[in-house]
Amino acid sequence: MCRYWSCPWRSLGLPRAVAVVALLGGLPLFLRMPLWCDLTLYDVVVRNLLRGGLHYRDTFDTNLPGFVWLLSAIRSVFGFGAFALRCVDLLVVTGIVVLLDRLARRGGATAAARWWAIAGVCLLYPFAVEMVHCQRDTWMALPALAAVLLRVRRVGSPGRRPFAAAVTEGALWGVAVWIKPHVVLMAVGVWAFSARRLAAAYPKPWAGLAADLLGNLAGGLAVGLAGLAYLFASGTWPYFWEVMTVWAPEYAGLAGRELDWRLEQECHWFPPWSLWTVPTLVLALITLLDAAPWGGQPDTDPDDPKPGPIGRLLPGLLWDLRAGPNARFVRGTLAALWLLWAFQSLYIQRGFNYVHMPETLIMLGLWASHRWCLPFVVFVWLALTSTLWVLADTHPGLRASLLTLAEHDGRSDGDDPDKERYLVRHPLADLDRMRHWPECFRWDLSDPERYALWDRLKRIQDHEASPGWVELAEVAAFLRSKQVRDGELIAWHDSPHVLYLMMDLRPGLRYLHVNTAIMISPRAHSQVLDELYRTAGTARYAVSDLGWAALGQKPEVKAAVLGPGPGPGELLGPALDRHRRTFPFNQKAVFRSGNGRGRYVVHELVPPLGDG
Repeated sequence: MCRYWSCPWRSLGLPRAVAVVALLGGLPLFLRMPLWCDLTLYDVVVRNLLRGGLHYRDTFDTNLPGFVWLLSAIRSVFGFGAFALRCVDLLVVTGIVVLLDRLARRGGATAAARWWAIAGVCLLYPFAVEMVHCQRDTWMALPALAAVLLRVRRVGSPGRRPFAAAVTEGALWGVAVWIKPHVVLMAVGVWAFSARRLAAAYPKPWAGLAADLLGNLAGGLAVGLAGLAYLFASGTWPYFWEVMTVWAPEYAGLAGRELDWRLEQECHWFPPWSLWTVPTLVLALITLLDAAPWGGQPDTDPDDPKPGPIGRLLPGLLWDLRAGPNARFVRGTLAALWLLWAFQSLYIQRGFNYVHMPETLIMLGLWASHRWCLPFVVFVWLALTSTLWVLADTHPGLRASLLTLAEHDGRSDGDDPDKERYLVRHPLADLDRMRHWPECFRWDLSDPERYALWDRLKRIQDHEASPGWVELAEVAAFLRSKQVRDGELIAWHDSPHVLYLMMDLRPGLRYLHVNTAIMISPRAHSQVLDELYRTAGTARYAVSDLGWAALGQKPEVKAAVLGPGPGPGELLGPALDRHRRTFPFNQKAVFRSGNGRGRYVVHELVPPLGDG
């Protein structure tokens, strides 16, 4: 007999303790971290919308407006602040965990497996880089998982009104689509996987299945038409249509051009969690076979379930032989959902780590449904590697050895700590970071103190899109001294648009992530510059980011770009000569953050703004 002391993965107390420690240590820092530049962009969009402006026309966006609508409701109630939005994000992730737990339990998960899955989320999400938090992919998982849970419940207990229940399910999928359209693939896949089984639950299978399909379509179309009605009524439709038919297809084309390096990154997004993508792929495929979706019969004898097609072949040590058709169907649904989610994250979307967070959470639910306590293995690995790093803090030789190993253990590109290595130091073991834990409970922070805390808490430091909050505050103070008003400031590159929020200004150019807009296509590049030139005479200043100018350069070149000017009164060094003909570096530099050594440069605009 395996006792808990010799088989700790079967314990309930250990995962609960891990979850509590992770939440106590991680949530204060999570809730006080700054927002990633995607969210500050959306805050500029939402502020414009709440003040009577038009989405897409006044502030550019390549995405469907569902996330903006949700943020508009949140900001109108709770105001504009990182803490409030992070509290909502925490509620969203909690809802996802609850839904996955319900699905895993229906799939036969033991209490220990369920608690280890919860502990895994607690170890992962609050400690992920800020780029992952408050993102559309995670938020659309909430209505999507609610729709999946509703569907598996209907298979077990279809009820007498299949159409009405299907309408609710379709409406949930419709909400998810407005957040991000990629979820359509998962909606179709889950419906197709479960159609045969659901049909068999009705006295008239084909009639019940037809009512289910029509109900799903009716619910989704109702939500879709409601959104379209708003776009027409608000006057947003022409600008929305241009984005969806011209800009969005070109933006989607970027994913295909980036596929090679995305394949390289797939197992490195959240080490060591993402490494389990490979065995999860195998597990998901055989789970689909074991679910036998071509069959339509429920459990004939729940007290004596028969093994599925895979269960007949594998030993009980590897497979739950007592899982009946109902449990295997739920596992199969989770497997289908994970496979489709992982597929669209890798092959359809661009290579950003937040895209892969929902598939990682679903992965934990899938393993739990099979009664495997996967997070226990990760917990042990994190405990060992983190202990090594803590010891290395006082032993230079050990530290040098660990750094050498880390350089050969993944993508050590320096811009994202969650992509660097499998020899992970969990943030709970980062004593320099955890010493800010007491400061997170201060509610009387001044703006400068809050910006300084944000710069210390952000986990992505060396990245051109990560705002430097203290330096941007310096830029804002300079621009206020020049009495800059609405439309007179152009925040170039990706992070300086935070200035629009700091100074409560209407953007001088509707493109906020200018780099992203320009790189979409030659047509997009020309359109952005055409609109820039039309601002001549209105915009007075532009802010550039030297972190962008140094992007992809060798360390010595990067140091030269970010270094000071060659003499008194010279803000930019000769390393920027190759940018001198491009906007805004072709305009006079009048201020630089960090006492002339920082990232951000203010340029005084003198028409023409021509870009060479």
